[in-house]
Amino acid sequence: MTVSVLSLLLLHIWTLITLAGHVHGSPTYTPPLDGWQPWKRTFTPILNTTSDGNTTVLNPTTLQPIPQGSASDGSGTDFSAEAIIWLAFCFAVGVPLAFVGIKLWRATTGAGVGLAMTVCVWAAFVNTDSADNVADLVLTIISVGAFGIGFLLGVFEIGRLAGILLLGILGGMAFMTRIVLLRPGLLIPVFYGNWLMITLFGLIGAALVIFAQRASLVISCASVGTFLTGLGIDLIVNKQSGMSYGLRYLFDRNSHHYLAIVQHTWNPPIPSYIILAVSLGLTPILAYAQHKIFSRPFEPSSSSEDIPDDTSFTQSEADIRTATATPEAKASLDYFK
Repeated sequence: MTVSVLSLLLLHIWTLITLAGHVHGSPTYTPPLDGWQPWKRTFTPILNTTSDGNTTVLNPTTLQPIPQGSASDGSGTDFSAEAIIWLAFCFAVGVPLAFVGIKLWRATTGAGVGLAMTVCVWAAFVNTDSADNVADLVLTIISVGAFGIGFLLGVFEIGRLAGILLLGILGGMAFMTRIVLLRPGLLIPVFYGNWLMITLFGLIGAALVIFAQRASLVISCASVGTFLTGLGIDLIVNKQSGMSYGLRYLFDRNSHHYLAIVQHTWNPPIPSYIILAVSLGLTPILAYAQHKIFSRPFEPSSSSEDIPDDTSFTQSEADIRTATATPEAKASLDYFK
């Protein structure tokens, strides 16, 4: 069981690193662009702008145009059906984790596995999509459906340890992701440096699970919960131009989305700055509050007073129980002896 869980842990980290870099359809050449660009990838395409203002993205090796598509990545527009689904998802998962995650046990481990699957499935689709994008609603349903499957796996005992480990990883990554998004163009000028920092925090979260499980649980629940809640609030305030765009800028390395992402870069709106900062500040506060308020172990233990109906007692056990019984109860028991 331990080996399989560790394998799942390594696979999850490897998948996120891989999707952040070498993705389907990425050529392999790196000529410089004028000026500093935070978009670091295995090649830098040539941008050809015509006199009428149309820009074409060219492969620097073949000089062939690279078809470009929208980079909505399932986020929808304004308050479309896709946006509403993501909004509801963020609050439905984020708020319980942020405030009572340590108390929810099976729901919390289910959320850990479900969210890990959602991130991997969504990142895989947006990085391998062609110029003819998968419809936003379809991508949204697939991603949320992946959460449902993962949630069901994490709810059962077989997925408990995996859920705790994945939640620890996600907690560290969610915390560092917000720090990375606080700076225009991302925190570190070299793109892969941001993912190294995010991965490092994910590994720290995994290590906490091993050496201080309860601390890991309360911190991870608070971190993931405030991240999702903050994203939900940001979707209301900034729609697709706030944290939603920042996450697409961080995750989306698709050559067919190059023009849409690079031209606009990442400049957080003022409300996004506030939401990111507040959610980061609330993480340790809510983690400590959960630790103090919900002091019982994460895995509930059965009470000694909860006796199944079909339980049979030995004579000595019956004698012990009748020692504290009322006289009327003792008389009833004596009658049936």
